[in-house]
Amino acid sequence: MLRSNRIHRALAQGMNRFEVCQLVSKGVKVTHKTRSRFEDTINDTLDYLGTHDVPNGGLHPAASKTAAKA
Repeated sequence: MLRSNRIHRALAQGMNRFEVCQLVSKGVKVTHKTRSRFEDTINDTLDYLGTHDVPNGGLHPAASKTAAKA
């Protein structure tokens, strides 16, 4: 599957491009295995983001509570 399709599936979960980039960066740092290709790790992370639902409170529920107080 093309990477652009994976990105579009992740965006369809309700995240914006900035969140997708941040989550992919964090996911690659956590899941990358030595002697494997970064491209494969990025694709695996995008697949995960594209197939798992975003929680009802959003990805950053603490940030929405802070914004509501202000």
